[in-house]
Amino acid sequence: MKKILLTLFTFTMLISPVFSQEQLNDTSVEPVEEKTQVEDEKTNSTTSINKYFELELKRGTQNPLTKTIPFTVYVTPKINSSKTQILWNVPAVFDVERKHSEFVSLTKGQTYSFSASLTPQKSGSYEVSVNVISWQTDSNKANSADYKLVIDKSLTVQPVDTMYTVYIILFIVGVIGVFVLLFFLIKKGANVLTKKAKSWLTPPY
Repeated sequence: MKKILLTLFTFTMLISPVFSQEQLNDTSVEPVEEKTQVEDEKTNSTTSINKYFELELKRGTQNPLTKTIPFTVYVTPKINSSKTQILWNVPAVFDVERKHSEFVSLTKGQTYSFSASLTPQKSGSYEVSVNVISWQTDSNKANSADYKLVIDKSLTVQPVDTMYTVYIILFIVGVIGVFVLLFFLIKKGANVLTKKAKSWLTPPY
């Protein structure tokens, strides 16, 4: 009888730590949250959706003079988040100007927009991403959206947007217009000065 009790006690002591460890693992490790991410080349945007945030990362038209590339992320939270961090993950070859606070407060169901400007310093293929992190007492909730960016040797985004070409045409037309206006003003001023000079030099008799 004693041998049976001793055997049961030993067996219980052996399996108890294993069982406890399994319970600990079940409660401490959260499954990786899956997300749906879709790229749309027509609108130059990426949409990323999970159960915490719906994100749309959109690229605007590059400035042909400064080469600055505007990005805007539209955030629709599915949870209330009083402390939300907006992080732009950008390669070091870009100068980044963030146009919002790093930490913001978001309300469930509302859509917010946050912008940043990127200025490339080197050609190449890069990935720009934005992370939205809700800091919670139990565990942080997050989502991210990625955008692939190709820069050529002239530091222009490829493929070239239609609006980028339009801006260049408008810039050239504007420069030509300024030169034409200056030429007109100079010519008109020269005519006025010539008439005055003739009147000054013409004797009164």
